[in-house]
Amino acid sequence: MSTRHPIIVGVGQITNRSAEVEGALHPIEMAKMAVRDCVQDCECSDILSHVDSMVVVNIISWQYADPANMLCEMLDMKPRIREYTTIGGNTPQWLVNRAADKIASGEIEASVLVGAEAMYSVNKARKVGHTLSWPSSEGIFPNMIGDDRQGASGHEAIHGAMFPIQVYPLFENALRADRGLTIDQHRKMLSDFCAEFSMVASKNPLAWFRDARSSHEICEVTDVNRMIGFPYTKFMNAIIDVNQAAGLIITSDEVATKLSIPRDKWIYVHGGAEANDKWFVSERTCYSYSPAIKEVSEATLSMAGVSLDRISFFDLYSCFPCAPLIAAKSMGMDMNSLPPLTITGGLPYFGGAGNNYSMHAIAHAVERLRQSPEQFGYISALGWFITEHAAGVYSGVEPKSPWNRESSENIQHKIDVMESPELNERPEGPAAVETYTVMHGLQGVPEQAIVVARLEDGKRCLANTERDQDLFRCMETEEFIGKTGTISTGDNTPNTMQF
Repeated sequence: MSTRHPIIVGVGQITNRSAEVEGALHPIEMAKMAVRDCVQDCECSDILSHVDSMVVVNIISWQYADPANMLCEMLDMKPRIREYTTIGGNTPQWLVNRAADKIASGEIEASVLVGAEAMYSVNKARKVGHTLSWPSSEGIFPNMIGDDRQGASGHEAIHGAMFPIQVYPLFENALRADRGLTIDQHRKMLSDFCAEFSMVASKNPLAWFRDARSSHEICEVTDVNRMIGFPYTKFMNAIIDVNQAAGLIITSDEVATKLSIPRDKWIYVHGGAEANDKWFVSERTCYSYSPAIKEVSEATLSMAGVSLDRISFFDLYSCFPCAPLIAAKSMGMDMNSLPPLTITGGLPYFGGAGNNYSMHAIAHAVERLRQSPEQFGYISALGWFITEHAAGVYSGVEPKSPWNRESSENIQHKIDVMESPELNERPEGPAAVETYTVMHGLQGVPEQAIVVARLEDGKRCLANTERDQDLFRCMETEEFIGKTGTISTGDNTPNTMQF
């Protein structure tokens, strides 16, 4: 009897460190190399002729007319399904879960999932005034899949909370207050935590940054390590300025047997789930915890039939320190005794390859599990601002049950029905700070404070403060969460909070 257990049989990763802009590889060329490495890895030269689905992860560094079709032509492939995704760092793990559904149901036999970024080459060319002669086209992509909503609302954008470097510090400061840490204690914890990630990257040949940074280097504000969004220095931020590509081939044990793919190449997908937190940051139930991560992790582990303590290693999405820390907390880990949370080195040190970072994490997990097939690995991925979530459990051990996962709609419903504080876009009167950050300019000078506050009636509001350097210094040295002030509404301008 056919089991159709979804398995990953081939992985490929490219880290292209070439500083030459003449003849620099464009992202789809790098994706092609990654797919060819997948073929070589699975030891089945004709595997691509059995692939009926090609999915390319959204590329930030360059725009193509039809990336999936272009890659298929470069590889001389003719799959009947060719797709390109929307933006979201959750995408690679979501695609694995989605492909596993289709493989288990018999809808497809095999799929190639791949992504690539060449932001380093793009930025290098711009700096030296070189025009890249890469294929390019504007327009609407055919066969686009995923959620195409913007990550920030218009009201959030007015207050400067629309980019990751502006939003993630809001979560980080909320987490500090929730854990009862002083600002100095928090700074020490953050720098030690990041140094552990940097050490992992230093031992990873595929990592973009191979020099292990000490806790002191990561913490100390210098000309090369400026403060970006309090409490994050540059060395704590995801770095997208990389040339990296990664892909995988996923099929079933039935197909792999038919194609004589060696058994020691098979890594089973044991469980997977995905869901979103309340979409906009101003709608969140809490800033130090993620209900969606809790639900997704529980569904993933339950499907895999393993408990958290059975997981041998984790790679929790790590664009900023708060992301894996909030994930760990939401999953029920002991925050005072965390296991290693990355196997790559994370986005600030391994490299933040756009929306495709987690494809690298999955490839690393596959390679590790081939060496220790009895282990279980847990990979999480997220998009936007701790918004979109996907997770998967992998192992070399054959699953005891067929692939059959809980409906994503059921998981999402549990989150959607949770009550959120009502947002008052035109607030007036006394309010207490719920969370905040201070944004710095390119020269390291504080320029703007972003505040999320609660009015006396419990409603939430957003505000900026006056541009007061003394106030900015206080906000970075004293705990402002819980501090009260007065909000005045803006007229098509940001609301203002005065202390």
